[in-house]
Amino acid sequence: MPTPAGDPLRKVTLNLYEADCAAAEKYFGRGWTTELRDQFHAFIHTTLSHAKTRRTLGDLNDTTK
Repeated sequence: MPTPAGDPLRKVTLNLYEADCAAAEKYFGRGWTTELRDQFHAFIHTTLSHAKTRRTLGDLNDTTK
C-alpha cells in the first residue's frame, strides 16, 4: 500500500512520452510517479521563490549620489 502524501493531492491527467515513462520505471522502479510528483513540487517551489527575489537594475538603490 502506498504511503500517504503530506499535502493534499489532486488527481490530474498528464500525457507523458512513452519512452520517458519507461525510463522512469527503469530508473526509479515501482513508485516512479511519486518521485515525479516530488521533483515537480521541488521545481515549482524553486521557480516561485526565485521569481520573488528576481531583481532588475531599476530595483537597485542609486548609491552614487
